[in-house]
Amino acid sequence: MTYRDHNIDAPENGTGEYHTTCPECSPHRTKKTDKCLSVNMDKRVWKCHHCGWSGGLGIETVHTGLPPVPTPKTEPEPERLNTQPLTPDAVKWLASRGLSPKTAEMAGLRSCLRFFPRLNREAPALAIPFSRDGRIVNWKFRALTEKAFTQTRGGDQCLYGWDWALGNRRLVLTEGEIDALSACEAGHLACSCPSGAPPADAKDVAGKLKFVDEAEAVFGGADNIVLATDADAPGVKWREALADKLGRERCWTVTYPENCKDLNDVLVKHGCDAVRDVIATAKPYPVAGLATFEDFADDILAYYRHHDSARGLSTGWVSLDEHVRLRTGTIYIVTGIPSSGKSEWLDQVMLNSIAEHDWAWAVFSPENYPPPVHFQKLAEKWHRKPLWSQWSIPAMTEADVREAIARLSQRIHLLTIDERPSTIDDLLARLKVCVVRHGIKGFILDPYNEMEHARPSNWSETEYISSFLSSVRNFTRIHDVAAFVVAHPTKLQRRDDGSYPVPSPYDISASAHWRNKADVCIAVWRDYDAQDGRVEIHVQKVRDKMLGRPGTVNLWWQRATGVFYETEVRRDEETRREHF
Repeated sequence: MTYRDHNIDAPENGTGEYHTTCPECSPHRTKKTDKCLSVNMDKRVWKCHHCGWSGGLGIETVHTGLPPVPTPKTEPEPERLNTQPLTPDAVKWLASRGLSPKTAEMAGLRSCLRFFPRLNREAPALAIPFSRDGRIVNWKFRALTEKAFTQTRGGDQCLYGWDWALGNRRLVLTEGEIDALSACEAGHLACSCPSGAPPADAKDVAGKLKFVDEAEAVFGGADNIVLATDADAPGVKWREALADKLGRERCWTVTYPENCKDLNDVLVKHGCDAVRDVIATAKPYPVAGLATFEDFADDILAYYRHHDSARGLSTGWVSLDEHVRLRTGTIYIVTGIPSSGKSEWLDQVMLNSIAEHDWAWAVFSPENYPPPVHFQKLAEKWHRKPLWSQWSIPAMTEADVREAIARLSQRIHLLTIDERPSTIDDLLARLKVCVVRHGIKGFILDPYNEMEHARPSNWSETEYISSFLSSVRNFTRIHDVAAFVVAHPTKLQRRDDGSYPVPSPYDISASAHWRNKADVCIAVWRDYDAQDGRVEIHVQKVRDKMLGRPGTVNLWWQRATGVFYETEVRRDEETRREHF
């Protein structure tokens, strides 16, 4: 054996240490000329300080004691290849991969004996030529009996399939030569990366992407590039890198049948028609923020088949359900003059959904502070009993209080206030925790005015409110929750009779975006002079007709328990069994 048999560029009769390039890793490195292989000429052994490859000729030289004869530095001679037409074993191996003699002939495949460093021996090999502009610039060798590769010393790391891809507007780019030939077998002229995909944990792949720039003549004229890399972790990461390098706008991606990781798998297991189908059904490469209805086909079909759920869920009041219902992914803006009952009504919306639909909620309500006060309001509605014996209605027992603490704690999660101001970013971060940990379906922000609003100095209040509502609305849709945002109106003018008018979203401070960006707008109103407990719920906007329609519903509030009923409560405030 000689060093040349191992593709090592070293003098055969030298002594001492000799440094040269490594045939195993240098062709794939950015610094291809770095002399990382150390050869001990006396012991005839070597080791690469970059990739760790080592070996030896196994023959000790006889030291004569004479000084070494300097070896003149010359350019290495071109490697002489001893290839031949495909042997029967090579034809059989290709057939096992689904590749026909016709495809092999088109690709110029040959047979040879080749030394493989990984095997540390010669083995029968398939010789794959790399051509560019009609000239073979490299050969890659694939052992037939085991998975091992090598290539000619100093070969050009160019795109495989350069010549037949040149000038095509639609290209199929694979990870390896056999996958490219599999596409060719199915009638698609494909090309492949010169040295496969880097490991999934590789931090820098820029060097591996140099072939794209060097093949500008090929890729520059392509409008449509189908990326058919392997469906494993390295292949997926490599596909991402290729798409970014080539431009996602012209890249497409394939989906392999189950149990197939590349085009050759598809060819072997399912045949040429399946390969053609994989390429024909390639989809535009995903770009954040771009989609078609096909991307939501499953959701659309579920929406069609389950139209009852598209209408949303009951609020707990039959009369109100005709005008508005509960549905996740929806933002509800609730307004009303002070002490009109907004918070009380929202608390019962929440409790009704817990009782009827088992929803979980997150609540940021500075107006319902401290927590024991808020608990009293909720527990009284939950049990329909006052907390203390000061009404004609029987009060809760301690057992009732403990039951309410346990049950409400399972479904209501409080976003508390502290010395830090609560900004929208802080609020949404805590809400995301509630989505992941507790599966909340709704949240209440009561009121908007109590939050810390860090408005940029160069933004108008209108611009800030628009951004705020967009953030909340996007959160509801991404995380599939319903949001109820309470916002107070500006100071309203009394009417001639001294009463206040019903406010609308346009009366909320500074911006028409309160109405424009809301899915549902609701105003809660009551006559301060009346003592009948009547509260009007004005549904002023419903964006989706499936969810309801504008209109007004009267509810009656019982002072002793805080419960809203659909029929008038008796003045002595005794409990009734009406649906709520």
